[in-house]
Amino acid sequence: MNIKNYINEKVKKILNIETDITVEIPQKEDMGDYSIQCSSYRNEEMKNPVDIANFIMANFIDEEEYFIKIEIMGPYLNFFINYNKLSKFVINEIEEKKSTYGSLNQGNNESLLIEHTSINPNAEPHIGRCRNALIGDFMSNLFKFTGYNIERHYFINDLGKKIALLVIGIEKYGLESDDFSSILDIYIKINDDAKKDDSLETLSFEYLEQAESGNEEIIEKFKNITDKCVKGQLSIFKTLGIEFDIFTHESNYVYNNYLQSILDKLSEKNKLKKDEHGRYYVDLSDYNIPTREPVLVLTRSNGTSLYPVKDIAYSIDKITKNNKNNFIVLGEDQEVYMQQISAVLDILGYSSPKLISYSYVLLDGGKMSTSGGTVVLMTDFIKEVNNILKAEFNLRNIQIDKAKIEIMCNACIKFTMLNVSKNKIVNFNLKNATSFNGESGMYILYSIVRINSILNNTEFKDVKEILYEKDIEKKLIKNLYRFPEIVNDLLKKNEPAHLTKYLFNLTQDFSKFYESVNIKNEENEILKNSRIKLIIGVKTVLENGLSILGIKTIDKI
Repeated sequence: MNIKNYINEKVKKILNIETDITVEIPQKEDMGDYSIQCSSYRNEEMKNPVDIANFIMANFIDEEEYFIKIEIMGPYLNFFINYNKLSKFVINEIEEKKSTYGSLNQGNNESLLIEHTSINPNAEPHIGRCRNALIGDFMSNLFKFTGYNIERHYFINDLGKKIALLVIGIEKYGLESDDFSSILDIYIKINDDAKKDDSLETLSFEYLEQAESGNEEIIEKFKNITDKCVKGQLSIFKTLGIEFDIFTHESNYVYNNYLQSILDKLSEKNKLKKDEHGRYYVDLSDYNIPTREPVLVLTRSNGTSLYPVKDIAYSIDKITKNNKNNFIVLGEDQEVYMQQISAVLDILGYSSPKLISYSYVLLDGGKMSTSGGTVVLMTDFIKEVNNILKAEFNLRNIQIDKAKIEIMCNACIKFTMLNVSKNKIVNFNLKNATSFNGESGMYILYSIVRINSILNNTEFKDVKEILYEKDIEKKLIKNLYRFPEIVNDLLKKNEPAHLTKYLFNLTQDFSKFYESVNIKNEENEILKNSRIKLIIGVKTVLENGLSILGIKTIDKI
């Protein structure tokens, strides 16, 4: 039952046109449930939009009885839904599909590859970088929910200058523990030392040369410490419920001459050049990329590889594995860089991954900046949110267990981070994020707890007939009906904020319903049963929507 498609196909046939009709949802409720702006369909025979509206209405035969009436209001043709029919359809669909309601199986079990996060191993995740992981996880969950067979990929930079310095630092200071924080402490020390002692940087380049030349001892040192770092990073992401399927080391493309073959192919195409410093670069002057110099440098003057050539190799590997459904999540500051990588891939005859980009994160007005010393580490941030929630429950004299606090903490962080358009800056406010009443994850979790309480304390018979009397009930039905449409739209726009806004609005409507209706004491069994099924539908959609956001729910507080 797709009402928009139904209107679209009928009106196209009536007007004898092939272009799809724009079917809108009116801003005012008295203007119906769907509308068409008829002035958009003027032609030589009918130039007056009112005449067009009259023509459509006169020829619109509603065989499916989806509407109780169709009205003309100025240039608009407005459709009023038959809620008796729609209510039965929605309730039956939710009862039948349950945890899959909202999915149209768009993926049809096709394989899909998505890479996200992939931060430097020598860095602990901070709240700014975490946005990449949360958007990547959201997209992964969305693709899985809609029927794709997904692989979450993580690219490990185990062969950069920073890793070489870390290996030198461990050799110098020793490693008493494999604890991630201990490794990071050593990196800070050796990095400070390198600022005062140029020989350490020289040694790091020597180590890189040896590694790229196949020195097995150096290679093992690089991989060993990198894997320990990544293990520490993953433990932090796991706290947020974020996991990965496939891990690829960039060194995989160095030790088997893969990178050299890329340089050779670029040279064959007369695109590989050498600058006055002896560095190899690609000439990208044929591409419209907004950079000061239309080049992409691939190697250092000593011949060792830079990040771009490894990213090119990795991208080729990913595209070879999945050319159709291949995505990468990057910050907006990487968009130009990705254009450069895509240009080189095009030169080599490959397509590039589809880019999903996002903007920065601020914490109460302060931008995340490693060099500026304003970094807020994810571990510290999670602890702070936990402490705020615990304090709130202490004020309410409620004892809450650790597992539930973790679920609520994740809900606060994820909902707030994803509730802002990915192309806009997130200004994270802790007070708003942990609010029980505002536009927050806690508000939605608490509403699900309230629904569970109603269901656990109300007896009802399973009557097949469906009956609703109040406008708020009809509004809930319409919003539940729209959920599959919302999910489908997410696949087109990759915009998590569309889902968070929808879930918040649905929760608000449930709150209005809760305040105006007494289910437990309703004497009309048909009405009582219908309302029980309605709030079960609300609960199902909220849970399905939250699962796409990567948020678990709780039964009670």
